[in-house]
Amino acid sequence: MNESFEGIVLFKRPYRDLDALVKIFTQNYGTKMFFVKALNKPNHSLNSHTLPLTKHSYIGTINQDSLSFLKEANTLNMYRQVQMDPVIQAYAVYASQLVDAACPDNEPRPEIYQLLSETLNKLDQHIAPEIIIAYIELRLLPEFGTYFNFEHCLYCQTIQGPFDMSIRQMGLLCPRHYHQDSHRMQTDPNAIYILQHLQRLSLEDIQNVSLSPQLLAEIRRLMDAIYDEYVGLRLKSKSYLNQLTKMEQEINKLKNSREKSNKEKAVEKDKTQDEEN
Repeated sequence: MNESFEGIVLFKRPYRDLDALVKIFTQNYGTKMFFVKALNKPNHSLNSHTLPLTKHSYIGTINQDSLSFLKEANTLNMYRQVQMDPVIQAYAVYASQLVDAACPDNEPRPEIYQLLSETLNKLDQHIAPEIIIAYIELRLLPEFGTYFNFEHCLYCQTIQGPFDMSIRQMGLLCPRHYHQDSHRMQTDPNAIYILQHLQRLSLEDIQNVSLSPQLLAEIRRLMDAIYDEYVGLRLKSKSYLNQLTKMEQEINKLKNSREKSNKEKAVEKDKTQDEEN
């Protein structure tokens, strides 16, 4: 029996000759694997509807314990900027793989589906990708059985910062209780402040923000420490994202250095001209 449903394509891979398997996070049925015959032919009608990181409405057969099948589709969002920008795409791939790892197959998770959909919308608009990724990581921690306290000091429950983070004790420490963990993160309190706000906001509330590269790096260090210690995922997309981010940072350093050098040369030239006059 054919069903109508909405879904976001997570990935596709070859299966036998020209056939393919396509994993789709469906709004009503959870993550499911679909078999599409001859999908790898150039003129297949579902080619554009099975492109990873795109959203469509489908008609097909949903099977609970075996492969499902696609018949027809209409595009809802191709996320063009995600497809075109390799750095933004790397963020989106990591987000989709994180969601896939967090959600057992064949279990409806409409709230997580909506989270991924909104994440792709934000990334497609180039809105604060580093912050968007930290947000989705925070939201998915409970799905991995991890509950981190970002609300108050673990020992006196004060909500007044500055705070440091104890990975071992899964929460925050105020200055009076720093001694409770000799291996605390010794982080920038502003990074914790940002994470506290992310926990209270909805994704729709997040807009472009101007944070220093150092603060963004500190937020990343905290989230990586939590995930390394308590989630333990080793996603290839994360390694690739780290490489691209590092490369982008190096390019920006060179660009800033060149701009600074050009300004200094311009100032020196003006000074020389003034002296000659």
